[in-house]
This record gives sequence, structure tokens and C-alpha cells, in this order.
Amino acid sequence: MGYLNCKKCGGNYELQEGESPKDFDKCQCGGDLKYVENVDVHLNLLKKFKLSSEKIIRISGILFGASIMLIPYYLYSPAPTSTSFVLINIDSFILWGVGGLTAAFIASGKIINGASNGLYAAIISGLIVIIIYYLLLTNNFNNTSPLDNIALFAVLSLVYMLIPGIFSIIGGLIGISIRKVLNKLI
Repeated sequence: MGYLNCKKCGGNYELQEGESPKDFDKCQCGGDLKYVENVDVHLNLLKKFKLSSEKIIRISGILFGASIMLIPYYLYSPAPTSTSFVLINIDSFILWGVGGLTAAFIASGKIINGASNGLYAAIISGLIVIIIYYLLLTNNFNNTSPLDNIALFAVLSLVYMLIPGIFSIIGGLIGISIRKVLNKLI
């Protein structure tokens, strides 16, 4: 039977038995229609959300960088009262920088993208730590007032997003610089 794809809105219409592509002039939105045998649902979802291959690569790079940035929290404790607190270990700073470097190197783009990719990776990894450790495991947000919860989240964001973010931004700038040099050489 086949499908009609709208070139303007990206919508699809599955032709019913007895219908022909010639029976339809325009889409409801006014766009031109194109006949295709099969519709790739995933491709249409990507078009709907305007996810180009560059954006998918950027998101993948950021998520991969964030996963690297989670390694220090696995190796060391996220609890400030611990003797192996994540901020007193030099490995943490190195791995946060490597996470930013990786995010920027994979994602590519401009210099500002390298810094932002590293920062996004730090924010994602920091939110994961705050949600898992402080919200789910220790229930620190359940025993206080809403104002106290906001203050606690602000302090935790400083410790688990801003500080790693500084190192990941530096790593991101290094990663994007390496990528640019390699692109020129190749």
C-alpha cells in the first residue's frame, strides 16, 4: 500500500486499501506529499524532534563524558564526612577533566561548544550523584523544610556540579583543541 510523507511537517499517512497517492494533493498543513513504500519510524521521530546526526553525536559525547566523570564517585565517597571524600583526591580532578575532554572530543564543534559540552557532562554527573546519594540513599531532603532543601541543593550543586564543572570545562577546551588540530592534519 505505502505511505504519504509531508515534506513540510514530516507527517505520515498510511494509504488504505483502494487509495492511491494521486487521490491526495496536499497535506493538512498545506505541504507537498511524497509517496514512499516504507516509513522508518525512528527517522521520523528524529525529524520530529529535529535531532540531526550532529546533535546525536553531541548528546552521546556528553553522556559518555558524564559517565567518565562518575568514576571518582564510584572510587571515592561522595560524603563530605568521609576520609576518602571525592574532593580530596587528585584522581577526581583528573577524571573530571578527562570527562570534559572526552565529551568535547567526541562532540566536536566550536571552542565554546567544547567548554559547554564539558560543563553539561559535569551537570549531568553531578545531578546523578545528588539524586542517587543524597535523595535516594540518605534521604537528606525528606527531613527538612522546603527552604532548607533548596539551600542543601544549592550547596550540593556547588560541590558536585560547579567544582567538577571547572575541571571539565578545562578538559573540554583541551579536547576541542585536540580535535581541531587533528581535523587540520587529516
